[in-house]
Amino acid sequence: MRRDTLIDFFRDLVEITGDFLVYDDGYRRRVHGYADVGRAARGFAARLGESGIGKGDKVVFWGENRPEWVVCYWGCLLTGAIVVPIDYRSSIDFVLKVRQLVSARVILVGDDVEIKGGRESFISPREMTPDPIFQVWRFRDLDWHAEGPMPTVPISRDDVTQVIFTSGATAEPKGVVIRHRNVLANIVPVEREVMKYRKYAWPFNPIRFLNLLPLSHMFGQSMATSIPPMVRGTVIFTRSFNPHDLLSLIRSRRVSVLVSVPKILGVLRDHVVHAFPEAATAPPPGISIPGRWWRYRRVHKALGLKFWAFVVGAAPLPPDIEEFWRRLGFAVIQGYGLTETAPIVTLNHPFKTSKGSVGTPIEGVEIRIADDGEILVRGENVTSGYYEAPGPRPQASERAEASASELRVLDSDGWFHTGDIGERDEQGRLFIRGRKKEMIVTPDGLNVFPEDVERVLDVQQGVRESAAVGALEGAQERVHAVLVLEPGIEPADAIRGANAVLQDHQRVRTWSVWPGSQLPRTEGTRKLKRSAIRDWVRSGGAPSAATGGDSLEALVSRFAHGRSIGGATTLDE
Repeated sequence: MRRDTLIDFFRDLVEITGDFLVYDDGYRRRVHGYADVGRAARGFAARLGESGIGKGDKVVFWGENRPEWVVCYWGCLLTGAIVVPIDYRSSIDFVLKVRQLVSARVILVGDDVEIKGGRESFISPREMTPDPIFQVWRFRDLDWHAEGPMPTVPISRDDVTQVIFTSGATAEPKGVVIRHRNVLANIVPVEREVMKYRKYAWPFNPIRFLNLLPLSHMFGQSMATSIPPMVRGTVIFTRSFNPHDLLSLIRSRRVSVLVSVPKILGVLRDHVVHAFPEAATAPPPGISIPGRWWRYRRVHKALGLKFWAFVVGAAPLPPDIEEFWRRLGFAVIQGYGLTETAPIVTLNHPFKTSKGSVGTPIEGVEIRIADDGEILVRGENVTSGYYEAPGPRPQASERAEASASELRVLDSDGWFHTGDIGERDEQGRLFIRGRKKEMIVTPDGLNVFPEDVERVLDVQQGVRESAAVGALEGAQERVHAVLVLEPGIEPADAIRGANAVLQDHQRVRTWSVWPGSQLPRTEGTRKLKRSAIRDWVRSGGAPSAATGGDSLEALVSRFAHGRSIGGATTLDE
């Protein structure tokens, strides 16, 4: 198969028969075949051309998951236009900032975004001479029956396909430049592996993917635009994230695979345990796969007998959630990657998964663990740099070696520094330990990974969720816990229970109770906003300690600088 550019993949995609994209919100259902998507993509490419939008022009995508998103994506690639996807939950201020930064010619808007007007909503009051030619289009206005010829625009492997902005909380958004060759470095090795097994997949066909990952993220795109077509699969989009609605949709539409962030698996676990209490009990050792299915048959019936796997991405999967679904007899497939790696670095083989591991590197990708534990990546999948708008920029001296349009991301040996900490076993499988920047260094110079502390805290009675951050005590950093609790739960009890399990250097020294019902998380991937939580702690939203009464514990607490004090507290603590 020819795979010089993504256009080659598109030519093969449109020849597939069967359903490709489905939108089902529980009330309405729209089905579009592979041929429908190809025709509509060519029609959208023709509309772009008629509007004077061509190779190198930027098109902002700001909308929820829907079939039209995928069609417009392919339409842009056919003409050489550059896609700039933004999570539909982002603020209009962020969209405005990105539009100005990339000089977008079109903004495609979904139904689930909030704007008060049309084109004027995207013009900053500070723009004295706003771009007179940018337009605002609606995804819902896509003409599914429009036809158009295949554009004859020359496309090369080095052409840019999209610029993905990964940090909306900073004053200066950071856009990752993705080229055809970056995405192909992911597609080609996965496609080769899939081809080995496709002939054995006929009893399971059609494989239907319920994709809950945002299309504005690279892994969400991969699980909608490239991987499902490899198995002649169908991709289903929906609006509701309610666990009852998801189970109903999975069962009624005979879904095979759920694609989501780890948070969804946790919500579904809680729902399943409440509905089917037997799911909370582990099976006896040595039980067979058929035995698991029979033991948890009510769960399998609720999900439908065609459902068999979870594909998890965008954030680390807690081991207890992985273990829960595995023991029920479902496959849990994890991968590891970043936007900068387009996105896959490692992937678990569907038939050779390993507990706790995010798999081995895909073909053509190298990984190395640096002396400080950081994961380094090298390969054609790695981005060439971050987007930089034309014109003078602040701190230009720091960018002296960068090109006019991109800021380099590789070191002198060609390695990309991920910022993640990990380790590999003797079989080459990768295990993620945490984020380098989020690591807490104790006064003794020992490293504490927040995730290790949070896993212990989250299983304490009455703890809804937790975050471990480094709190400053003078010039020293100590482990501080921020808790969201059930009503009536004493935080000191939860801390005491966790400290009884944690190693000495990991123990929580101070704690706070978060004032809201849930901790702040990123919109798309639901990762904890640790920097925001840490800033809250260091600005005075912490520490707290049990006080009151005339007991020795209460007396010592007054001088303990927020540390939890109890009968089991040691002098070292």
